[in-house]
Amino acid sequence: MASSPYRSSGQVPCSYHPNVMTGLRCSRCGKPICPQCAVRTPVGLRCPDCAGVRGLPTYQTPAADLLKAVGLGLLVAVGVAVLWRFFPLWQFYLCILLGFGAVETMARTVKYKRGVDMQIAAIAVVVFGMLLARALLAQRYGISLGDINSLNAAVITPEALETGRRTGDISVAGLLQLNLIPDLLYALIPIAVAFVRFR
Repeated sequence: MASSPYRSSGQVPCSYHPNVMTGLRCSRCGKPICPQCAVRTPVGLRCPDCAGVRGLPTYQTPAADLLKAVGLGLLVAVGVAVLWRFFPLWQFYLCILLGFGAVETMARTVKYKRGVDMQIAAIAVVVFGMLLARALLAQRYGISLGDINSLNAAVITPEALETGRRTGDISVAGLLQLNLIPDLLYALIPIAVAFVRFR
């Protein structure tokens, strides 16, 4: 009796990732599978076809649900931006709150649906929250739009001088938390949360 080509031993290319050599086989059909595509089941590792892996049925978000999620996410983003105005030194924690607060509120609203539409909406909400926080900080420190063009200029207002004594920075960029490191990294936290959550 001839043996199946799928039952050969040794390293062979994966059926789903031809550039990966593997010794694993599907426990049902015998196809070569690699750790990336192998699906753990109660009866052993299986290929995605035999394991019945399909896309989640939650990828399509109805427009009404999407609008409701954006609205509630914006409410959280506005709340965090207002907190940011009064507690600018809590920037790291507020970035985390903005990311997880707004994004999880949106996810709950749409019953944990995922997809590109939710990714784009969530990223837009957190970017809006960060921009609003910067606008509120500018208003707090008396920074005008003209001042923003010269980010290294010092801001001489009582509020800016008080904060500057605590942080050692009274420049426009410092007060608006626009320095490259760590402010840029902090700003990427909520964007990354939004991107990963709805992937």
